[in-house]
Amino acid sequence: MVAPDKNNEVKLGRLASVPGGEIVALSALYEATQAIGIRASLEETLEEVLNQAERLIGFEHAALMLYDEYSDTLKVAALRGYGDQRDSLMRSVLSSNEGLSGWAVQSGQAVRVGDVRLDSRYREGLPEARSNMAVPLVVGGQVAGVINVESERTHAFSQEHEKLLTVLGAQAGLAILAFKTQEALRGRVAQLEALHRISKLSSEAGALGVTLNQMLEVAQEVVPEAHCAILLLDHEKQVLRLAAGEGYQAAARYLEIPVGQGVTGRCAETKKIQHICDLQAPDASHYIPGIPGARCELALPMVGESRTIGVLNAESTEPNAFGATEIQTLSLIANQAAAVIRSGQLLEETRRLAITDGLTGLHNRRHFIRQLGENIVRAARYQETMALIMLDLDHFKAVNDQFGHHVGDRVLELLAVALQESVRDSDRAARLGGEEFALLLLRCDRSLAVAIAERVRERIRHLSVEGIPDSDIDLSASIGVAFFPEDGEDPKQLMKAADDALYAAKRTGRDRVVLAESI
Repeated sequence: MVAPDKNNEVKLGRLASVPGGEIVALSALYEATQAIGIRASLEETLEEVLNQAERLIGFEHAALMLYDEYSDTLKVAALRGYGDQRDSLMRSVLSSNEGLSGWAVQSGQAVRVGDVRLDSRYREGLPEARSNMAVPLVVGGQVAGVINVESERTHAFSQEHEKLLTVLGAQAGLAILAFKTQEALRGRVAQLEALHRISKLSSEAGALGVTLNQMLEVAQEVVPEAHCAILLLDHEKQVLRLAAGEGYQAAARYLEIPVGQGVTGRCAETKKIQHICDLQAPDASHYIPGIPGARCELALPMVGESRTIGVLNAESTEPNAFGATEIQTLSLIANQAAAVIRSGQLLEETRRLAITDGLTGLHNRRHFIRQLGENIVRAARYQETMALIMLDLDHFKAVNDQFGHHVGDRVLELLAVALQESVRDSDRAARLGGEEFALLLLRCDRSLAVAIAERVRERIRHLSVEGIPDSDIDLSASIGVAFFPEDGEDPKQLMKAADDALYAAKRTGRDRVVLAESI
């Protein structure tokens, strides 16, 4: 390993092209990821990311931008170079559909341009810039930010540079996400703690599953001889389940490993590293098959807030494959993974609560309007049709007055189920408020939209509430249907068209479907 003093420092880009360069690059990358993980604040972390990026590849100018998914913008948070342009660039805001950095956010992939004068996507940051590379900081499909580097030379950045920054970016994304999550959830942790304690740490959380795979990619880069897996602990059943894994047998994906059994079960029980150097040794009879032909296994506990979250498991087809360096590296990854998973679970629960109607489980009005806007933009871009259905239960107040609000609430719950069962998986259903609901039908023509609206109307007429004879409760709905782009080209116009059609249905007798174009 090259000593870090200035006299001996050698740029990794040149070392990668000579014998032993890859070893030096990996060693430097290992040190860089360690350095990022031990910062005390987000500001220090961002500065350290640029420090390590500069040490890895060298550059003349660089900006680290953080991505805000709610506003869909990139904000410059740290800079290197740029001279007189520094003050104007610092804290500047960039839409995610602007520039090469925006392209990296949208695609989730790094982009290198050898001559920015030939690429229309480039947005000027430095007037003298000739080459540019933008690398997204991706954590399980979620973009935390972008590292954007520029040079006054053409073709200044190589594929090796891109690879190094991509791996560094994954680690930086984990660190940034941890800080951002901590800040966003500080005021909510106390109330969400109870919800979290009864939630299951399993592979059922879709977005979390993608995050776990991203963690394994980082582990694979650092310890290439390891086939890694993350097993999450179900505290209620006291079993481990495979949530993400590379190279594992199909049967392993359906295993439930009781705490205390096997190498991983013992790890979860003791919260201590379990290392079997040779699985063919007599004392390795408790091994539970993972990858085909495995000869050694290493299980590391993932613990957050003194609570076992799961196990990071590594196997190899070679005996004695994991030495002190590999164990130390995977221990660091396991500790960081535990913090991110813990924060990610709290963050996902917070987001779910923020966009969900508490009674029906459908999306709420605010989130639905946001989805409507996003899908209108997409439909306009690809010239697709789309339908918006709005419905309101007829004389619902009478139901509450006659049977009580508990029955009224049950009707709304049953209606939510009926709506979800009446539409396709790609469609969106929401409760806008009270007894008013909406459906967004993507890539939907007139005939299909009308058929779905009529199907919903019939389902409502035949809703049955347990304990109340069908003859005693009379349910129906007035339904309005509007189409994009004919009836409205923005969310406000489209919702008004559907709402006008709904009230036309009420005025003309209720229990019917009215198209916006007909009024």
